[in-house]
Amino acid sequence: MSSLQGFEVVSPNTASGRSVLTVTKNYARLNKNAVLELGRPEFIEFFINPTTKQFAFKACEESNPNAIPFFIPGKTTASVTLNQQFVLDAMGPYFEFPEVEDDQEAYAQIKGTLLNSEDMLVFNAAKAEQGVMKKRGRKKGQKVKVYEA
Repeated sequence: MSSLQGFEVVSPNTASGRSVLTVTKNYARLNKNAVLELGRPEFIEFFINPTTKQFAFKACEESNPNAIPFFIPGKTTASVTLNQQFVLDAMGPYFEFPEVEDDQEAYAQIKGTLLNSEDMLVFNAAKAEQGVMKKRGRKKGQKVKVYEA
């Protein structure tokens, strides 16, 4: 008799929590849950409904003329960042980002809804929560220390 009898494995590849789309002037990022709910597709289609102010993402094949490279198999990070200019230009008019300090970044965050019937993840820009966050990574003008052995 195994000591693990009755236990079930909890996979790190299972979506938990909410799918979130974060939009800034420089990128749009789908969190781990969004990527998992879409099924980690290598390519997606991106849709906008200007009337309802909604964005939608749907997995597609590479042969689709509207295919956007999305998830890279074997990639260690779970979220996906879209920084193609046409994506940013399409999303931009739906947000007003205030001017911020050099070490900060204005953002909009939207919780998504998976439409199982269409395998599509939908985000309503009208329900976005906006704010300001500190920039990540090396700061502008910051010197990098070089250590010699």
